[in-house]
Amino acid sequence: MASSETQKAAEGERIVVIAVDGSEQARYAYDFYVDNVHKTGDKVYLVHSVEVNEVLHSSQWFNSPYSFDKDILVKLLEEEKEKIRQKLEGYAEWLRASKINGTVKSVHASSPGEGICKAAEEVGAAAVIIGTRGMGTVRRTLLGSVSDYVLHHCHVPVLVCRQK
Repeated sequence: MASSETQKAAEGERIVVIAVDGSEQARYAYDFYVDNVHKTGDKVYLVHSVEVNEVLHSSQWFNSPYSFDKDILVKLLEEEKEKIRQKLEGYAEWLRASKINGTVKSVHASSPGEGICKAAEEVGAAAVIIGTRGMGTVRRTLLGSVSDYVLHHCHVPVLVCRQK
């Protein structure tokens, strides 16, 4: 834990990470936190994990006749940055509308689960809250699941919120 975050936690401020990705499930997890878990004094980090490979392997590359042109690469990366900025602004609006003390944090990692776990460790989170699509056992085993990864790799309690 970072020293300032450790001091805040010692003073009674609970730090909660909520994983967000723009999905309905992430919004459900956020709403669940607000309605059922939130305590006055909590510090919330809405963490958006940007998968580095996602940007580099974007479907836009397949439509480009000059896939290694530096100018096109720069343009595509700028477009991706703008999309991420817009998402982050939307998440900040969630906090403002709910009157929740929080920060939006974007992290880059090789996988979303890894990014969420690293962010939780960096900010000294007491817990992580994450939504899930509710894949069955076979699909989760074959495809992997961000919530499953976070559940098994984070070193703090993880609350997985599944919509009915």
